[in-house]
Amino acid sequence: MQIESKLSEVISQVYAAKSLTEARDVLIPFLEASKIKESDRKKMIEQTRKISQLGLLQYYATNALLKYEGLGL
Repeated sequence: MQIESKLSEVISQVYAAKSLTEARDVLIPFLEASKIKESDRKKMIEQTRKISQLGLLQYYATNALLKYEGLGL
């Protein structure tokens, strides 16, 4: 049995989103409720709001997954 993180589940939803707004509506509430360090969380929410293209938001969310799963560079 493979255990997936909540962030991994959210990333899947972000990739399934049909619009930037829909993706933000998934990602921002998750970030606001997460246990990620407050300074990192605020920065991630700010970045999420600044991103202007769905593909870029998906890319950003994926990088966040890698960082918080311990696979970041």
